Amino acid sequence: MDISFESIGRGLLGITTLTAILYLFSGNRRAISWKLVVSGILFQILFALLVLKVPFVQTGFEWVSKLFVKVLDFTREGSTFIFNGLMDTSSYGFIFAFQILPTIIFFSALTSLLFYFGIL
Repeated sequence: MDISFESIGRGLLGITTLTAILYLFSGNRRAISWKLVVSGILFQILFALLVLKVPFVQTGFEWVSKLFVKVLDFTREGSTFIFNGLMDTSSYGFIFAFQILPTIIFFSALTSLLFYFGIL
């Protein structure tokens, strides 16, 4: 992945713009801890560099990504089992209630279980 000066500038402009918007809409501007804000942004940049440039971190994120894709495949198979023909986009087109909502419900239930067991 090639990182150009333009893409770095665009990212910094986005972070600066979001910080300015949050500052403008703040109810108590004097209570803002700028040290905390700057350290959070630096931590975010460090995390991005790790994900983009360190091979074993990239491998870990790819593994987690494949795990989530596998879970989404399980959700799709379960939805196909329950709704059968309504999941076929060639016959009925894209139906939000039968193709997106089961995924949302599944991840909500999974998150609740993981929270209950103290994993999240």
